Amino acid sequence: MGVIAKFLSNVMNPIEIAFYRNVMVFIGFIVFMSLTNKWHYIKTQRRNAHIIRATVGTFGLICGFYSISLLPLATAATLYYASPLLVVVLSGPMLREHIGLFRYIAVIVGFAGIMLVIKPNGQDLVVIGLIFAFFDAFFSALTQIFLRDLGKTENSLTTVFYYMGIGALITFFMLPFVWTGIPQAESLLLLLGLGLTGGLQQIAKTTGSSLAPVALTSPLNYIGIIWATLFGWFFWHHIPTGSFFAGAAIIIFSNLFIIYREHKKNV
Repeated sequence: MGVIAKFLSNVMNPIEIAFYRNVMVFIGFIVFMSLTNKWHYIKTQRRNAHIIRATVGTFGLICGFYSISLLPLATAATLYYASPLLVVVLSGPMLREHIGLFRYIAVIVGFAGIMLVIKPNGQDLVVIGLIFAFFDAFFSALTQIFLRDLGKTENSLTTVFYYMGIGALITFFMLPFVWTGIPQAESLLLLLGLGLTGGLQQIAKTTGSSLAPVALTSPLNYIGIIWATLFGWFFWHHIPTGSFFAGAAIIIFSNLFIIYREHKKNV
């Protein structure tokens, strides 16, 4: 989804990209529920919780698309993966999950790795892109916390349905300020890919968060750093610096350690 969004950012504003992504996934869910007669999944007793989750998630998505448009894909993705570290910190007070001393140390080490990532050794990074990346990570962490809570009572289809519907509505009201016109024919295939990958991502994220502790599922996302680095090199010839690789390795190690501690706690 990040690769497609970066290509689209050449011709569209990130808010437009977020709008099309939400609309296409929402339409896809409407069709799916119509064909499978699963309309009962839209019933919920937690409408306010869905509104909060959708609002936070939508602003995180917009920040993420802005950061992707301004930074090398690998850098934007790596900074996004500050979110699993933030989740560990937030899941204690917000979900009352026990977070031990060693995992807090891993979080501190992980943030040291992030500092290495933004120390580009001569590579120019757009400051506003870094700011959007950090907000993306923060909103993503909050989203994962809300998903963990919603997953206790809500089906993943319910959560994704309200997220996409509310997200489409929020970005629709923002369109007049950023509208660049009707998408050109060459963008349609990319938009379809955006909708497909965005829908699959939401189903996987929501279902995973409902089946396992958030402090365990979130660190697994670090695999995305590897994909982003490979895609950035293949499509845009972005070659990360030595400090980037060192920082990314530290972030991955921190997340792996968090997984280990979570596993050890549950054995």
